[in-house]
Amino acid sequence: MFVSVGVRFEAQVEAMNMVESIGNYTRHRKVPYIIKDKDGYKLVYVPAISGESIAHTYQYFLAQEAKALGLKVCNECLNGEFYKSMNLSHAESKGVKEGDSADTAEKKIVENCVVEDIGGFLIAEKIPAKRTSVFQVSYAVPIKSAVLSSIVDPQLHARQSLAPEKREEGRKEASEQMIFYVEVGTAIYGFVFNINLDRIGVSGITGDQILDDMEKRKRMEAAIRALLRMLSSMQFGAKLSRFFPNGKIKTILVSISEKPFVVSSPLEDTFIEDTMKRARIIREAFNEDVELIAFSDELEIPEGIKRVETPEE
Repeated sequence: MFVSVGVRFEAQVEAMNMVESIGNYTRHRKVPYIIKDKDGYKLVYVPAISGESIAHTYQYFLAQEAKALGLKVCNECLNGEFYKSMNLSHAESKGVKEGDSADTAEKKIVENCVVEDIGGFLIAEKIPAKRTSVFQVSYAVPIKSAVLSSIVDPQLHARQSLAPEKREEGRKEASEQMIFYVEVGTAIYGFVFNINLDRIGVSGITGDQILDDMEKRKRMEAAIRALLRMLSSMQFGAKLSRFFPNGKIKTILVSISEKPFVVSSPLEDTFIEDTMKRARIIREAFNEDVELIAFSDELEIPEGIKRVETPEE
């Protein structure tokens, strides 16, 4: 089973993905973006949220859901520290030993950590074992119809404390103040999330099934529950403690198929119709079922697509 999700969400005044600090100035991530106007194509720079940032949050929720279902998760992943099995010292906790073959190391790691089964890992030492993530996620960037309305703007903040310094005669305490700027972004973002559930618990080296059917089904359930938690809570991104974005999910389109089928880009206002047309062609050409489910408070949902009333549904 292959699940693809196209998401459009509103984020007003957010600092969800910062890239660097220069002195007292912290910059929001920006990316190059091609748009077309009456004069042709041109390049603009827009606020963005990296796929790494979204993937980090997804894997955090995956670890929590796996634990709730009684599945194995390593301590680092459970704490949101996704070192994974990057070397032997981290892989040893999953039973990997020096001298193990790559497929043996992969088997031991997959059996002992749901996050590394689904999110992948790379041992970059004597055992060059690599497992590719079974899920994919794009950058979140502004939708095309609102790209010129997206903005990044620096906001002035100040921290103040009392310092025991006698700066003036007769004054026991003096005030210290630090001024700093944080760039905030505002946009209607779109991104795509895909996951190949069939690859969970399957060796990427030999193609053999590593887990029994019951374990695999539980891990598939954890994977879907983690995605729902992430989208419902809007917990992805950074600086949420003081810059939690105002906004909501505007549109979600989900496709469920036997083979890989990815929804059309949610950056386009016609992406639901475009996906429906493509799904119909796949059904006719390959005799495969592609189920489409949609929520939207901004776009029309055509007949033939199952409509739901909330993103959680």
